[in-house]
Amino acid sequence: MIQSADVGIGIEGKEGKQAALAADFSIVKFKYLAQLFLWHGRLSYKRSAVLSQFVIHRGLTISVIQLLFSCMFYSLSIPIYGGVLMLGYSTVFTMFPVFCLIF
Repeated sequence: MIQSADVGIGIEGKEGKQAALAADFSIVKFKYLAQLFLWHGRLSYKRSAVLSQFVIHRGLTISVIQLLFSCMFYSLSIPIYGGVLMLGYSTVFTMFPVFCLIF
């Protein structure tokens, strides 16, 4: 018996439905397990792709604002954001989309 797992998959069989009722996912036949893995992998891939788009968007936003600031002030090479502000912006802008994906 498995003592620790992230996801429980119950298969209905001759023994009854006890395992299927206690599991997170229930399948009728063992051959449907491959479809369940493919579906879970597809959803995981889509979530990872959306998160990477958020991270790229965050970097582009910071870069464009810095570029516009430099162009407006005659190509000065001073940063518009301080280190702590940049860290906070990056953390918040990466944290909120993750929570939007979860909830």
